[in-house]
Amino acid sequence: MKAMKRNATRDRSDLWLGIIGVALIIFIPLTGGCVFRNQPLSWHLTLEVDPNTPERDAAVQQTVKLLEARLNAVGVRNFRVTPQGNGRIRLDISAEKNPERLKTLITAGGKLELTHVISPPSPAPVQTYPTKEQAVASLNSGGTVPANRRVLLYAERDEPDDPANVVDIPRLKKWVVVESPPIVNGSDLRNASAVRSRGNDSYEIVFSLTQAGAQRLGSWTGANTNEYLGVVLNDQVKSIAFIKSQIMDTGVITGRFTKESAEDLALVLKSGALPATIRIVEERIDK
Repeated sequence: MKAMKRNATRDRSDLWLGIIGVALIIFIPLTGGCVFRNQPLSWHLTLEVDPNTPERDAAVQQTVKLLEARLNAVGVRNFRVTPQGNGRIRLDISAEKNPERLKTLITAGGKLELTHVISPPSPAPVQTYPTKEQAVASLNSGGTVPANRRVLLYAERDEPDDPANVVDIPRLKKWVVVESPPIVNGSDLRNASAVRSRGNDSYEIVFSLTQAGAQRLGSWTGANTNEYLGVVLNDQVKSIAFIKSQIMDTGVITGRFTKESAEDLALVLKSGALPATIRIVEERIDK
């Protein structure tokens, strides 16, 4: 009797396993079988790392890993990134609905810095210059820029891009002098996210720093009340504010970003900065 009961139990278990197996066979086609069926890699990009990059081979390897991280973060699941030699990288990817956006994400530098802007302190307005030459001349260094200074473009309050190109809005461009090295940089970044700006429909990027970065920023801002601090992205000053009180581990990048551009920038910042400039030298789509 015990043997018969064991056999009956085993038969019922086998029956349930069979039912589950049939259910899975039915379920997978209904859901599209995305887990098992990959789309062909029909879009091919050849990228080139700046030939003037020191230790270019190492920069290529670092770029490959960073591109993989960015593509994974944006949700691309079917791709291949391969070093090609001579500073080039091959990217094979499935067809994308918005290829221009993805190309921007791939080539974005992602270099973030917080740095002291050389200027009389607040309440005096921040010191800006209408041309780069005037900014350099203010250094009184014979027309050269000392190692502890940089002259950077300050594109004040960028407007969102107009996709229909209906209105060509001129942007007010100025130049500022900043201190080098920066107080903190992208390696001190802990997180970044896009949030809606207060009072309008544009977006901005809120970021937080690691403990080490927060300590450096806190020490500097605590000792430099009323001095000006600039947020620098890819060697361009995006925003400038004076220090009202000590700042520890958070900051904001303003510039009237759209929702998509803010989200993309936050993603790029979190993935890390490219070790060198890269450009697309060839693009091909299989027919």
